[in-house]
Amino acid sequence: MLNDDTRVVLLTLLLQAVVCLGLAGTIALWSRAAGASALLGGMAAVVPNGFLAARLLTPRANSARRLLRAAWVGVIGKLLLTAVAFGVIFAVARPSSAPAVFAGFIVTQAALFGALLFGGGPGTATKEKLKNG
Repeated sequence: MLNDDTRVVLLTLLLQAVVCLGLAGTIALWSRAAGASALLGGMAAVVPNGFLAARLLTPRANSARRLLRAAWVGVIGKLLLTAVAFGVIFAVARPSSAPAVFAGFIVTQAALFGALLFGGGPGTATKEKLKNG
């Protein structure tokens, strides 16, 4: 059974993927190359976010130091994965539309902030942990 935090993270990643696919599909109605570029840009956001989520949600011993290290590795890994993704997109994907790549990336990242903004805050399990210390 998933706890509240894991469920929220997985639903947020799913929302990002759906937004990415929806945007790419909509853009593809006008230009297939631009739609593919938007899809690649969105995936340049979703995949690194998934890596970070996996690092943070992996069960750790009850050690703040180990959790902090996992967070640092996750954030550094996310930045590196994002940079590599953009490098590969612009080096390999032809024809690509730079505005569509960046639109896909930005809209997909905005879905993350929207999910956090409208997600209602921490779940009941997290509230209990915070209250009980």
